[in-house]
Amino acid sequence: MTILNELSLREASRSLMAGTISSESLTRSCLERIGARENDVQAWTYIDSELALQQARQRDREPSRGPLHGIPVGIKDVLDTFDMPTLWGDSEAYAGRRPLRDAPIVRALRDAGAVLLGKTEVSRFGFWWPSKTRNPLALDRTPGSSSSGSAAAVADHMCPLAVGTQTGGSIIRPAAFCGLAGIKPSHDWIAWRNARDFAPSFDVAGWLARDVADLQLAFQAVTGRAAYAPDGPLPAKTTVGIYRTDDWATPPPYVRDNFERTAARLADAGFTVREVVLPAEYNALSDAQHAIVQFETARLFDWELREMRDRLDKGVRDLVEGGLAVTQAQYNAAQDLGHRLRQRFDSDLGDVDVLMVPGSEGEPPAVHNCGSNIFIRMWMMLHVPDVSLPTGRGPEGLPLSVQLIGRRNEDSALLAHARRIEAALAA
Repeated sequence: MTILNELSLREASRSLMAGTISSESLTRSCLERIGARENDVQAWTYIDSELALQQARQRDREPSRGPLHGIPVGIKDVLDTFDMPTLWGDSEAYAGRRPLRDAPIVRALRDAGAVLLGKTEVSRFGFWWPSKTRNPLALDRTPGSSSSGSAAAVADHMCPLAVGTQTGGSIIRPAAFCGLAGIKPSHDWIAWRNARDFAPSFDVAGWLARDVADLQLAFQAVTGRAAYAPDGPLPAKTTVGIYRTDDWATPPPYVRDNFERTAARLADAGFTVREVVLPAEYNALSDAQHAIVQFETARLFDWELREMRDRLDKGVRDLVEGGLAVTQAQYNAAQDLGHRLRQRFDSDLGDVDVLMVPGSEGEPPAVHNCGSNIFIRMWMMLHVPDVSLPTGRGPEGLPLSVQLIGRRNEDSALLAHARRIEAALAA
């Protein structure tokens, strides 16, 4: 017997288009899973079951609008939804907040016929410390932050697709910790509006799903670009550049061993695999990214610091006040570095199709620690697309991953290469 909530995005889409299942039955199955597991996983900040079912029934009455028609999708609660609360992870300060407009990615999902299942849990204001959400693969571990609810919901089969956002690592890290495929697209791939700003130089929305083909389907449905179609041709060859980064020695040995095994498996599968050494200037990108985030966040959270300082988490206060100490000259220098390296990154890659780097610093840590983003921040500075791909298990049997980095605005090419790599590793 098919359990509908366990269908992948691709499987659910095909079944809906063929008429063998209804959106209402799929949505009801997801809601039943949420009812059975939410007390343990705590992935959702808002669910209105009747609103979700109303949407699903309406989708069943309409002609199909495309591959996302009738698909239940989770929306991270930093993105505004006109028919649901958006509390930015702070139900006390923003209790009762009901936006008048959707964020653009939410509007695009509605236009594509998706069912907005509810709002997924987010750490307070979207900062990088733990929310209440647990990793469904191990309830004493973190699912990452701040797209914790989106990742946990997909990993626990509460929905086949969820929207996350990232400023420093909040799609890639939860995907890694929950054993999912996730993509942080090229910067500005879709307008960032009607959302809780964190650092405008980096804020971007993306996807969490169960595999790369599901990411491609979501991209195709929202952008309308056939190049993202999951049934499109795979590249005939892929050259993978192995980049160990300046932080190579930081994680435990099992992370490095998994990375090397992954590279060897790709070489055995016929991929061209070669080491890439980027100029030393790239080593400054992570610190520069953190300085920009601090500077911009401090100014965007000025009201919270003035009006509710005593109610802010210590981590929020420390980050905001630390950002006030970043000078304009330091901020300008960090921005200039990013601009210079964005201009030359393509040429520095040479003939490499995909750059492979470690995905996380290890298995998901305990639930009170949302993990590190040391291998992620520099790619935010370059505004390039970044795919998280599960590639193995650590010593405690929990997921490990790699990141696949592409050229800016060549997201469809990155996804195609990532799907070929995923297929080779699965084989």
